[in-house]
Amino acid sequence: MKTGAENVEWKLDDLYDSLEKMEKDGEKLLERSKEFHAKYFNVEKLFDDPEGTLKSIKEFEDIGARLSRISQYVQLRFSENTASEENKKLVSWLENLENEIQSNLLFIQIAFSKMSDAQFKKLINRLSGYRHFVESARRFRAHTLSEKEEQIIVYKNTTGSEAFVKFYTQLTSKYKFRIEIDGKIQFMNASQLRSLRMHPDAKIREEATSKLFRRYKKDALSIETSYTAVAKDYDFEARLRNYPSPNSMRNLQNEVDDTVVDTLVEVTTKNNSLVKKYYKLKAKLMKVKKLKLSDIYAPIGKPIRTFKWNEARETVRKTFYEFHTQFGEIVDEFFDKNWIHAALKPSKVGGAFCSYADPKHHPYVLLNYTGQIRDVMTLGHELGHGVHGYLSGKQTLLNYGTPLTMAETASTFAEMLLMDHFLATLSKEEIIPFVSSKIEDLFATTNRQNMFTRFERAAHDKISKRGASFEELSDIYEEELHGMFGDSVIYNTEYRWEWASIPHFFHTPFYCYAYDFAQLMVLSLYQRYKEGMPNFKEKYVKLLEAGGSDSPEKLLEPFGVDLKDPDFWQSGFDYINNTLIKKLEEIV
Repeated sequence: MKTGAENVEWKLDDLYDSLEKMEKDGEKLLERSKEFHAKYFNVEKLFDDPEGTLKSIKEFEDIGARLSRISQYVQLRFSENTASEENKKLVSWLENLENEIQSNLLFIQIAFSKMSDAQFKKLINRLSGYRHFVESARRFRAHTLSEKEEQIIVYKNTTGSEAFVKFYTQLTSKYKFRIEIDGKIQFMNASQLRSLRMHPDAKIREEATSKLFRRYKKDALSIETSYTAVAKDYDFEARLRNYPSPNSMRNLQNEVDDTVVDTLVEVTTKNNSLVKKYYKLKAKLMKVKKLKLSDIYAPIGKPIRTFKWNEARETVRKTFYEFHTQFGEIVDEFFDKNWIHAALKPSKVGGAFCSYADPKHHPYVLLNYTGQIRDVMTLGHELGHGVHGYLSGKQTLLNYGTPLTMAETASTFAEMLLMDHFLATLSKEEIIPFVSSKIEDLFATTNRQNMFTRFERAAHDKISKRGASFEELSDIYEEELHGMFGDSVIYNTEYRWEWASIPHFFHTPFYCYAYDFAQLMVLSLYQRYKEGMPNFKEKYVKLLEAGGSDSPEKLLEPFGVDLKDPDFWQSGFDYINNTLIKKLEEIV
């Protein structure tokens, strides 16, 4: 079915209009990084001069911004065609460039992280615009190695963990699947096949998930080898850096305490009872004794109509405008200036993302648009990221990017806005499947991501201590599946291999709790908005404009948020239970 998104592709000319120019800029940047190293290598002398220190930070930042622009261009090109030999070579070229430049700049990052208290007090008032950058660097004092050791890690990663992640991505992005639907043979990529989990026919849902996970199982040895290498590499590095646990290394990068994350995991695990409650309720709504795991995203009632691209565009525009005119105007630019790639392509990377690397250049959005209501929600989600990246463009590069714990804030808030839009505009017949779908989405970003986090913790522990085969890792995943769903579903055999299809496990270990963190945080913020918190919109805009200029706790203070309070996280689940699940219970 054509959706009108077939020709919706981004234009990358705003970044570079030729590869030759980009490569020349890369060469110049490499030379600048060498000059920077020679100019500022004597950091003890540098830190005695506040003006010189400020100048070095701004030069360091400018090199980083220019490198980010090059990196973004290469990665966006690769994501739209992962099979292109030219794009593969560009990625390799970029990896070498980044490693060389990073190696030349490591000394200044190490110097800031190991800056003495006396030096910090002397400099910080002059470096006020970079206070958070310096404070953040100093949080890693106990975990930063020598310059030579840090350089070894940079170079080692090229042929180590990064190489295995690249291999995994290229391997799985080529997967193609043959499936018969309505008497017609179709060939799909993994993203298209995943979308069939919402197909109204149970047999197709089961066949699609079976084919998908069996394909990953077919490459068990390659995937096991890749994941084992990535996990061991991450854990070894955490140990070398004296972190209490591998999870702690990610937590510090996310600017949250281990205790906050542990509380989040505990509260979410406790609320697996809601997942079990809901799926037993859904079985009643679908008039079956018990659902299969392949049925958890099955639509209830008649399928919700499909949405042409223009309708999706107008729905998202209207929703953003209704919340805040500035949000709508920003979204218009994404559509009008070709900052979105929505067309389905054979070798296009799966899933969806928003890329913003440099505050001087606008973000880009990628998704694989098939016309389902979930795709409309995904479009809103990624444009929420886009608004965040656009607004935080007021910051300089070192204050631009947010930690993972805050990175999903604007995207999940945008989904809440769209949910309210659909609840107010869908027909009565469409409300029930939509509410059930939204509950499932919420569980997917809370309990499911928590399940992923628990899997990673157990998998990394087993791999680092004794090693783990593909099937042993599948045993761990199956145990976590049972922990989340309990006796509310029948377990399809192939789902034990699902872990192998989760990219985050490979490219960003211990990333997944950030979704849970953000979703529950946003549910709390959204309730404050709906309850009429004074000046909420102004506070929210300032939150997004702040980017990564402060810690999550500081950024959330205007909203009265306490991340250490279990009741704060529980309030999100109370909303799911008392507002959404209650609606369906009343129907039953």
